[in-house]
Amino acid sequence: MELVRPLEPILIIDDVEEVRSYLIDILENLGFEEIYESKDFTSAKPLLESKSPNVLFLDIELPDTDGTQILEYVNDQFPNTHVIMCSGHNSLENVQNTWELGAKGFIAKPFNAKKVDTVMKRLEMIA
Repeated sequence: MELVRPLEPILIIDDVEEVRSYLIDILENLGFEEIYESKDFTSAKPLLESKSPNVLFLDIELPDTDGTQILEYVNDQFPNTHVIMCSGHNSLENVQNTWELGAKGFIAKPFNAKKVDTVMKRLEMIA
């Protein structure tokens, strides 16, 4: 019997390769297997279309598009995708803004396995 994985597939959009690799390692250690990554919105769009991720880890500051614009696009085009915003700038205004735009979580960089595990467990309760 196959395990039901309501939070997969997972897509990570971050322009820093080390951040993506670290997040993938954390997610794999938590037992997730179907994980995709992209360095910008241009390369992420085809993955959004083809994989329909259930969870999206999204950096707020990307070279080609502001993460909040991507959040609005994802909420409009993929309403069942749970977006977790990631940023090194975790000001109250930044966090509140992403919540108001429909993010389901916010992780401040640098993050660790405990923070990622906590946000994934929270998502499992609403998925």
